[in-house]
Amino acid sequence: MLFYGEVTAAPVLPTSSAVRRHGSARWIVAASASVVAFGGVYVLAVLTETGQSMEDSILSSVDDDRLLGSGSALDAISPAALMLLVGLTMLVAFLRRRPGAALQSGVLIIGATVTTQVLKQLVPRPDLTGELYGNSFPSGHTTIAVAALFAVMTAFGRHVRPLVFLIGTAFAAIVAEQTVAYGWHRSSDIVGACAVALFWLAAVRFTASRLAGRARGRLRSPASVDAVGPKAFALTSGLLGLALVACLTISGLVWGIGIGSDMSVTTSTGSGVLTGARLAAAGVVLVTAWVGWKLDRRS
Repeated sequence: MLFYGEVTAAPVLPTSSAVRRHGSARWIVAASASVVAFGGVYVLAVLTETGQSMEDSILSSVDDDRLLGSGSALDAISPAALMLLVGLTMLVAFLRRRPGAALQSGVLIIGATVTTQVLKQLVPRPDLTGELYGNSFPSGHTTIAVAALFAVMTAFGRHVRPLVFLIGTAFAAIVAEQTVAYGWHRSSDIVGACAVALFWLAAVRFTASRLAGRARGRLRSPASVDAVGPKAFALTSGLLGLALVACLTISGLVWGIGIGSDMSVTTSTGSGVLTGARLAAAGVVLVTAWVGWKLDRRS
């Protein structure tokens, strides 16, 4: 029963300007870091003789009967599959009455894919080692896989989001690993692809936060209005963290063994070197997924 003068508690909503500043700053930093990572790995791995020699030695470690072969994860990525993926993620979001999330999902996948294809033509690979390996920076397959992962994170509801996100992360990591295992790509190509996908995640989230803040005075992003519970979020973060630490640790150990006593990262070849690079490629995807998952969390 209410009495005269009694004040009822009202839900406290974050002020528009404060929330927009917080969300905008987060994604501006993420986008900037992605650009720096892309440029840094391109300069170090593609534009230097040491970088090219190191990655060419990994390519030389691929057996001739496996070179430019294919695995099940790679076979799953095709133009038709890409269009199906865009349609599926957008449909899920529309069925959940989240048109903004549907638009973000579609823009994220298409934007990242087109950006990678354009960059392949704009960022040349000079011949510094005399080898005949062509340019492959960045990886288109990995870009699609990681962008799809972020689209899934955008489109699905909080109850199933952790599960589909973990499944998507595992698939993207396998795609990255297989591109290196079959000699389609170098490890730096994976870093470049992940940087492109993370940049587009930051771009669509930044744009959505600004537009939603102006329209409603508060954010309406999937992470803020349909947030994963604290326990599920912590469990997902922990599993991803353990996986990436294990993957990168084993990669370093195997790579070190593969290099051998001469400790030459530019000339050593063999199964150990290749296996280390394959695990490193998967580890880069796991790191990117973990960063995207953490950034998208709203307290």
